[in-house]
Formats: sequence, C-alpha cells, structure tokens
Amino acid sequence: MLKIEFNHTDYHEMLIYFAKALNCSYKNNKIILEPHIGEGYLKLIELPNGLQGVISDYTVNQDLLLNRTRILRDFYTLRFDEVLIPDTPAEPVTSNYVTAPTRSAVFLGSTKFDWMFLSTRGTRVRGINILFSKQWLEQFLEVESVGEMIKKYLSLKMSAFNYEPMDTEYKRLLNEIISSGTNENFETLIIQNRIMMLLERFFTRIYNKMNDMHFDVKMSNDDINRLKSIEKELMKDFSVEPPSITKLARLAAMSPSKLKTSFKEIYGLPVYQYFQKHRMNKAKAMLLSQKYSVKEVGMELGYSNLSNFAKAFRKSFDQLPSDLLH
Repeated sequence: MLKIEFNHTDYHEMLIYFAKALNCSYKNNKIILEPHIGEGYLKLIELPNGLQGVISDYTVNQDLLLNRTRILRDFYTLRFDEVLIPDTPAEPVTSNYVTAPTRSAVFLGSTKFDWMFLSTRGTRVRGINILFSKQWLEQFLEVESVGEMIKKYLSLKMSAFNYEPMDTEYKRLLNEIISSGTNENFETLIIQNRIMMLLERFFTRIYNKMNDMHFDVKMSNDDINRLKSIEKELMKDFSVEPPSITKLARLAAMSPSKLKTSFKEIYGLPVYQYFQKHRMNKAKAMLLSQKYSVKEVGMELGYSNLSNFAKAFRKSFDQLPSDLLH
C-alpha cells in the first residue's frame, strides 16, 4: 500500500508534494499519474476570492491511502467525491474515513481533524475538492441574512459532520466540472460557475436541514462555547474513560439533564455514544495506517482487555480489528 501523509493549506504546494510522493510529474498545475500508480489526473483550479480547488479523475493500480493530519489553522475542505470500487462489498462511511463501492458523497471537513481516504486497487475516483479559510467563510456568509445562523450551526456540528449522498443535481454539476476540458473556449468560466453553484446548493441544504431539525438558532454564544468545550474535553484523550455526566455538567455550568438534551440535539448522539463513535473511528484509522498492531491500538485507546476492544470494534464496524491487517 502506498501511503501519503499531508497537512497542506495550499493546494499548489499539496500537489507538488503529491507528485514527489507518487514519483509523477507536475506540469501546468496538473499531475498525470504514471502507470505504476494508475491512470488519470489531479488538477489545480485557482478560483476568485482566494478559493482553490482540485479536480480529480483517476483510477489507481495499487492501494493508495491519503491521510490528512490535523493542524490548528482554520481551513475547511468541501469535497464532492464519486468513488467506484469493483467487486467490493459495501462498508459504512464514517466521519473521518471512507471506503465504498460506487458511492457518491458530499463532505465538509475541518483541518482541525484527521481525515483518511483509502482507494483500493482498481478504484476510480472522480471529484472536486474546494479549500477555503475561516475568513472566506465568514465573508461569504456575511452578506446572507441567514449567515449568522449557519455559522453557529457549523461551529457546533463541524466535528460531527458525516458524509451524505450526492443527489442528482450534485452529480450533474460534478460531471460538468470534470467534463469541462472538452470545451476549451469556456473551460475556466464553466468550472468557476459550477463550483459556485455547488457552494450555493450546499449551504442552502444546510439551512433547510436546520429547519428540519428545529435547530435552536437562538442559543446564546455562551451556551455554544460551553457545548464546544465539553465536546473538546471528550475528544482530547481516548486512552481514559470519559468524565461522568455530573463532572461534564459542572464544566458546562448546566444541569445534567440540560447537558444531555443539548448535546444530543447538537451532536446527534448521546454523550457517551459520541465518545465511543470517535474512539472507534480513531482505532480504524490507526489500523489502516498499517503502523500499529491490534494490541497497540487497543492499549492506546484504553483497552487493557483486547477481547473488549475487539467486541467494541465489531459492534461499530461489523468486523474484527484484525480483519484490517490482512
């Protein structure tokens, strides 16, 4: 398996790094894959107002694992991916890792969280990644009447964001972006227009989702910051059991019942289920990196009894941790 770790916040620098790691050339803002890696390309797109994008259309001839490690700078990536894996049984998609047969998905991620993408041999990947800073997002939403509402929602939900399937309109726009090279006269105009349409559709769907789930947009900034501090406390160390609800409630200056209700409403899961979900996602990412044994991962995540670790992993992913090392 070929593994590439990166944490760039500039797509031009990232593609130069990829080209070196893949032993491929990078010319005219484009990587053309060599036969030992696969067939196809990754292409940089410079967009107005400081946005950057990468268009991908390639098939890999060997297993390829991309691992973006977390950094503290506030950048976001909006991904529209279509992944086709021949003769592979379906697997669930998690918050920081994806592998699936013929699956198309949209994902907004933050550079403050690890992210992994595995392409097994024969996988075809078609997609567009859009990189933007927190400042760009704030400016983008500044002129919208619902901008402040969306920023509150993203502030709370970012670490819990899951992949969601692309609908027909997303797929149409993605296909037009990838196919834009057949129209050399208007390629840049088509790409810029379709990417802005993708952004518009994505944020419109967030607003509609907020209405559907009755998101409490009147929540005070203090309450938002308290919930974020509790989520951060849960995520800081998976090697120990999470604090009790009573302790977390004291940290949040809320009653235990309010904490449990508010946390589930915002993050989609009860407190301890949320902790366990991310704990198991971390375990899967460590195993897929091929750097750790099952025992090392279990111990790192606080399991002195590996049988308990195996049961927890199987409950989450319907497979044993040792299955990922074969």
